[in-house]
Amino acid sequence: MGLGLLLAFVAFWLLVPVVTPQAPLSTLLLDRNGRLLGASIAADEQWRFPLDGHVPRRYAVAVQAFEDRRFRRHPGVDPLALGRAMVANVRAGRVVSGASTLTMQTVRIARGNPARTVPEKLWEMVLALRLELALDKDDILLAYASHAPYGGNTVGVEAAAWRYYQRPAEELSWAEASTLAVLPNSPALIHPGRNRDALQAKRDRLLDTLVELGHLAPDDGDLAKLEPLPGAPVPFPRLAPHLLHQAHAQGPGRHESTLDGALQARATDIVWRHHRGLAASEIHNLAVLVVDVPTGDVLAYVGNVPDFPSAPHDNHVDVVRAPRSTGSTLKPFLYADLLEAGELLPQQLVPDIPMRISGFAPENFDRAWEGATPADEALARSRNVPATWELRQFGVDRFYDRMTRRGMTTLTRPASDYGLSLILGGCEGTLWDLTAMYRDLAWAGQGRTTSPPEVHWRAGVAAERKVRLSDPGAAWLTLQALEHVARPGVHAGWRQYGSRRHLSWKTGTSFGFRDAWAVGVTPQIAIGVWVGNADGEGRPELIGVRAAAPVLFDLLDLAETNTGLPFQEPDGIATIEVCAHSGQRAGPDCPDTTMAKVPMEAKDSAPCGYCQQIHVDAQGQRAHAACADLRELTPTRRFSLPSAQEAFFAPRHGSYQALPPWAPGCVPADEARPPLSLVSPRPRSRVMVPVGLDGVQGRLVMKAAHRDSDATLHWHLDCRYLGPTHRHHEVEVAPEPGPHEVVVVDAGGAQIARRFEVLPGR
Repeated sequence: MGLGLLLAFVAFWLLVPVVTPQAPLSTLLLDRNGRLLGASIAADEQWRFPLDGHVPRRYAVAVQAFEDRRFRRHPGVDPLALGRAMVANVRAGRVVSGASTLTMQTVRIARGNPARTVPEKLWEMVLALRLELALDKDDILLAYASHAPYGGNTVGVEAAAWRYYQRPAEELSWAEASTLAVLPNSPALIHPGRNRDALQAKRDRLLDTLVELGHLAPDDGDLAKLEPLPGAPVPFPRLAPHLLHQAHAQGPGRHESTLDGALQARATDIVWRHHRGLAASEIHNLAVLVVDVPTGDVLAYVGNVPDFPSAPHDNHVDVVRAPRSTGSTLKPFLYADLLEAGELLPQQLVPDIPMRISGFAPENFDRAWEGATPADEALARSRNVPATWELRQFGVDRFYDRMTRRGMTTLTRPASDYGLSLILGGCEGTLWDLTAMYRDLAWAGQGRTTSPPEVHWRAGVAAERKVRLSDPGAAWLTLQALEHVARPGVHAGWRQYGSRRHLSWKTGTSFGFRDAWAVGVTPQIAIGVWVGNADGEGRPELIGVRAAAPVLFDLLDLAETNTGLPFQEPDGIATIEVCAHSGQRAGPDCPDTTMAKVPMEAKDSAPCGYCQQIHVDAQGQRAHAACADLRELTPTRRFSLPSAQEAFFAPRHGSYQALPPWAPGCVPADEARPPLSLVSPRPRSRVMVPVGLDGVQGRLVMKAAHRDSDATLHWHLDCRYLGPTHRHHEVEVAPEPGPHEVVVVDAGGAQIARRFEVLPGR
């Protein structure tokens, strides 16, 4: 007898399958507080949300009280319920009760709800007994709660809680949990217009039962009955559709994120508001990324204007991850690298004159030159020519290597392919990478030298960001320069407010006005904004400070008040004496000096090369011991720029004084710097003189500079005299295509000649 029972049990164990619901799940994206940001429908077109490993307590109590009071005590089939059902069915002459336990209902759901017949009911009992041997009660209850029907294509208590109450099942009240406990018994009752009185009666009877069983105090039960039934089902949130797509690609289920749901909603509202204004200028796409600096947590992620489902302007494209031309957004990193290497001081003058290198001729946004500009000011004002000069000095290969080690993932071609255009948007970058790199700059600028946590959006997966950080001193000085970037509109006078917010930020505009950028950091938060058209169409209004900066400052206003604190000076900063004119370390001939903060590596940098001591006679002309009596000469220290820089610098700086001319007979034979220079055309340049729309050949402007502001220059082109210029040395010509030579001579006989080529116009 015992052996027979054992063999029967073994056969039962081996031959009867364990049947559990295996339906596909939806993908859920949750914020840092467990709030639903968005969901994608399951593969079978059902909204089936997975629970977080357990059944919410109130729902578990309510559903067991309603469906199966002895759930914890029977083996999957309840004999008492079966007996009671048989008596009730015989008396009624029809089936009025099926005596299904929660385990049996779970089996039935797993088998696709087949037709209710006696053989089917018996087989359901067998499968329920087998399921009880395979799973514990909590797992069975979890399977039921995750797959119970709730009307339409809403499946499971979690999906129902969000569909009808807009919050997770864990937060449901007793009345709400009771409503969802009775609903699978008659899911159609939830819809407005149906017999909702019957649904409320069921719920209230269940609340009475909970009071009888001691789960609910009588007064609480009466108050629960006063709660209304839910209204019409509402759509699920769609607060981060592009990030949801990333989550779905990693597999269905629950994806907990680092996003702040409230900030995400407000950031989305800001995107919508600015989109409406930009769309009038045929600018249709916008992306935003907000990152917590200390942790690397992504707090807000708007991949594009969430204009779904139509998405008429490629709104489905996640521009946070899309490579786009970087414009001027890499300039701060070059500045930091030069500071760190001790090859540049913050106020050091850098050239800002016309330049052409291997056919590359950068221009400033205002199409003007200033001769020379302090490096920090050039960065704050995003001057293109100084940045190109800096990259040439630092080296393209060297900077390229630094950027890849900073974590820029889009530099896929050799450095030589980018050339000097690398610093002006000749490469592509993503909003994700750029915001992360600015965040790293803010991290280093607070004196940190260890690698920061990776920028991430998945909760609990932050890894160390193994990148090359800037030196803290260089990073802090870079952030100081970026704080002086002019702010747009009402933010321009920010320093005048007591509640002012410090922000180190940079804009960028790509060639052809295809991309507008704005990236800003505080010690607590990093914000990145991209504005443009996903299809690459350029628009004149796509300028960083006009299109992207207003979005950045609106986002900054959303942040907590402590995000606008200034960066505190870290270790690694030295205070040295510098030339007040050149910004270089003060030399013995500098007429005026001041104190400046520099990286420790730069405290022994080269002394000023722009200042010199000269001797002047009674007429104020330069002289020296070989041509005059030193006792009659007055020594003086003067700041002087090269003539090419001086020509642009002097008109903008009224206090600048060029070196006086040499006294007759005193010009040294080895004069280091000739008084005359040719600004344009550049050496060995190839220029194209375009043909206008009216078919008229354009004109080439040739420009020279002379140290004597009162000099007269004589111009010759291909041995043909063009005429003189006085003080303002520019000549317009219309040369034919081909090689040419220009010769410029001053009144003292100094001359300069240069060959260039004119290309056919178009």
